[in-house]
Amino acid sequence: MNSIKIILLALTTILMSSCELLFNLPDEEKNLVCESNCYTLNMKGAVIDKTTNNGIKNIQVIMNWTKPTCIFCPDNTIYKGTTENSGNFNISNSIDTSYFQNGFYLSLSIPKNNDYIVVPFGNYFSIYSLTDSILKNVTFELYPKVELKIKTERVQTDNMTTFIVEHYFCKDIRYADIINSKGNSGFDYPLNDTRITETSANIKTYIKWTKSIGDVHIEQVDSVICQKGKENIYTIKY
Repeated sequence: MNSIKIILLALTTILMSSCELLFNLPDEEKNLVCESNCYTLNMKGAVIDKTTNNGIKNIQVIMNWTKPTCIFCPDNTIYKGTTENSGNFNISNSIDTSYFQNGFYLSLSIPKNNDYIVVPFGNYFSIYSLTDSILKNVTFELYPKVELKIKTERVQTDNMTTFIVEHYFCKDIRYADIINSKGNSGFDYPLNDTRITETSANIKTYIKWTKSIGDVHIEQVDSVICQKGKENIYTIKY
């Protein structure tokens, strides 16, 4: 056991040391200054409220060099700024293009936001080369976040074996709310339940539920428009 701990400690030290040597950076975040193979990256983008198509001001946008295999590397920030009143942002920074050849990519991201759901999923775009099409047109689509309660009531007496509920408000993000299967000792979760999830305000949220009886699958889809400042509840009777 002690030998395993020593090996893990050694591996951790090597990984941390390699990152420190590679970047020559302190532990805290630091903006990188290009010293060789420099190229001025000019990039324009926008952050919009997708429910209104209006720009959103004062949203922070960050660009970092990222290497998936460098677990303990610090944030290597190239750009950090906020959107203008129009929701637009402009990046004009010098970057070392050799990072691309060394297994890095540029990550353009928005920090997690309590007021909005961010698309793309994960809150970031990945840029793998200077010819990447994302450089020509990058738009973060934000949806105003609200709470949705999905209430399920079992009212039928069929021999249901599986019950699945999901919801979505755009094509890029789907939420699996309930996956309830019948095993030897009954169902995994209560048949009458309330799940609390998130969705977008002001546009249709589609709720789909699928009930399986053996090999027969019955699907139903409905929609609801949720609003901020109100209790949003949708009840499924199945």
